[in-house]
Amino acid sequence: MLAMLSWLKSPAAAKASLKEESAALLQQAKGVAVRTAEHANALAELFSAELKEYASCQIQRLIMLVLAAILLLGAYFLLCAFIVLFAAVWVGYIWATALVCLLNIALAVALLCRVRRLAGKQLAPATRQELINDWQCLKLLIKENNKP
Repeated sequence: MLAMLSWLKSPAAAKASLKEESAALLQQAKGVAVRTAEHANALAELFSAELKEYASCQIQRLIMLVLAAILLLGAYFLLCAFIVLFAAVWVGYIWATALVCLLNIALAVALLCRVRRLAGKQLAPATRQELINDWQCLKLLIKENNKP
């Protein structure tokens, strides 16, 4: 009310006051923009680090899957023939072949279990949590600003 009366008395003072308020508001908006950019940059760095970790895990999984396939196929066809011939002297060809197959299957299952254990990693869990926190803060801020 006093501000309105001062405007009635002195339009120049009101203009100066309006300029000061707009300059302060502009400075505040600039500060918010700078902090927002800094926060976005920090989130981008966090996401980049997590993406590298995730990619590394996926590469390990792929390598283990390839190794499991090589063990299942290559070892069966190349090494098994020798073992079967060697073991057939004592137990016969049928039992030697069954033993070699069981050993290869056991090794492949062990590798596939390791691959499955690595599959539980999520992509960028910390970045996701930060975005959820930011969203909650924005909702609270909007709610506070909309109160009469």
